[in-house]
Amino acid sequence: MLLVCGFTVPDAETAEFTAQANRSIELLTAQQGCQRALLGHSADEPTQWVLTVEFASVVAYRRAMSPFDVREHVIPFLSRGEAAAYEVVADATDGHVQQHTSVIATDAATVRPSDASGPATPRP
Repeated sequence: MLLVCGFTVPDAETAEFTAQANRSIELLTAQQGCQRALLGHSADEPTQWVLTVEFASVVAYRRAMSPFDVREHVIPFLSRGEAAAYEVVADATDGHVQQHTSVIATDAATVRPSDASGPATPRP
């Protein structure tokens, strides 16, 4: 599972931003199932930053986002940017690509949490 968040940070806010980013990375990587975090700064656009965090699974991602200190520090930090979570469908090392089976249900986009036991009426 990948958490990717892009940020636009004015030069005057860089020190504050990097301090918050480092604290967020520290908190997330201390969580079980968090494999690593990367903070990147654009070489072409000085105000553009990206945070990428890898988790072992969707469950590890959800659990990592649950502790109080993460909700207190990381969630507000991520809200400064545009965050999205992605399922890893392929990875590569040394030129070898490995495909992964999706764990997202084929009807995930059509079912709400309240439909856990099945929708009361079929959707079109």
